[in-house]
Amino acid sequence: MNAGEIMYRLPGRFDGFRPGAHRGKHTGEGYLFRHLAPFLCHPDPRRLDLRASLADPFGNLTVRLREQPTTLKVFALLDLSASMAFGNGCPKAVVMADFVEALAAAAHRNGDALGIYGAAERILPEFSFGATRWPGSARRLAARLRRGQPRGVGSQGLLAAARRLPARASLVLVLSDFHMPLTAIQALLDALAGHWLVPVVIWDERETLPSPPGLARLVDAEAGHERLLLIRPALRERLIANLAQRREHLNALFRRHGRRPLLLDRGFSAAAVNRYFLAGT
Repeated sequence: MNAGEIMYRLPGRFDGFRPGAHRGKHTGEGYLFRHLAPFLCHPDPRRLDLRASLADPFGNLTVRLREQPTTLKVFALLDLSASMAFGNGCPKAVVMADFVEALAAAAHRNGDALGIYGAAERILPEFSFGATRWPGSARRLAARLRRGQPRGVGSQGLLAAARRLPARASLVLVLSDFHMPLTAIQALLDALAGHWLVPVVIWDERETLPSPPGLARLVDAEAGHERLLLIRPALRERLIANLAQRREHLNALFRRHGRRPLLLDRGFSAAAVNRYFLAGT
């Protein structure tokens, strides 16, 4: 695996008959042993288990059934509100673009279909496409993310995108800074409860460490307003405490839904993504 490549593996088994890279619920031509079964139920001489058959006191023949690996559908929901244009040299939208390209390459290697919905106050068709196994759609979308600048307001479109997903369990990654109200995040998590959800929290360094004491130019990323503010030591400490509280509130909300967030606060990191999935979702 190259340094920029990511991989994803999920616990549990998935329903599907198309051969792929994930554990499946059905028997087939895979390599993993599933269970023994009577030959009369699965009359395939190639699967005979001689040891189990000879040990049967009634002389019944037994076959070994193997697990059929399968594909799954992968979806990425992209937060395209104005705050995702914020970033010190590398806007969060560019981090999303890097992630989308790496995810598309991983899905292509696994044989999985990838769909993407970009949204703010509504779903944005120019940043969306349905599940496909052709990686070119994601590469073109990533290029548009790098050229453009998110200007949306609100997050209602993410909830609308969640309601468009298929009922069958899929891997769903939500790429956002999650600066929306906690009630909106709660509604989004509830809508995605039937899927394997990965909240990808994209923050900028200046969001995780407030400016040092002195005059600072503060920007309201959603509204685009700027103002000068004197950062006193006491105010800086309060900002740091507020940030820690916000992070704890987010983590607690994700924990209640049985999900760990994947934090990217230093740009896109394939190593961080791989560590996340190796540790288990």
